[in-house]
Amino acid sequence: MAAEVLCGRCGALLTNPNAPCPRCGSPASGAYYRPMAMQRKNRWAAAALAVIPGCGHFYLGHSLKGVGFLVGIVGFQLFDLGLDATVIGLSLGVPLELGPGALWLFSIVDAYRIAKQTELTGA
Repeated sequence: MAAEVLCGRCGALLTNPNAPCPRCGSPASGAYYRPMAMQRKNRWAAAALAVIPGCGHFYLGHSLKGVGFLVGIVGFQLFDLGLDATVIGLSLGVPLELGPGALWLFSIVDAYRIAKQTELTGA
């Protein structure tokens, strides 16, 4: 018998995989099921996917965080692109390039850290 057999509908731990779920009453499938957000993910794959802003977090199931990084980095770059054509942009060009670069590096490290944490906790 598998170490964990979970209900396909509500995620409750089933003591008898052939009986209906005691919590929601769904019919037993006898199959191993674990929700996507609870599956263990490879930390190196998460970091590699995070090279494209937000993709590492999408892989980990943290969609809102992925959208935040994607919008933050792309938005910062577009804001900087608009200032590059002005005199202000010439004086602030290098500091404004550091912002999205730092946020991009942080998103890679954060995706790696989250995946490592889920590997250690087994959640």
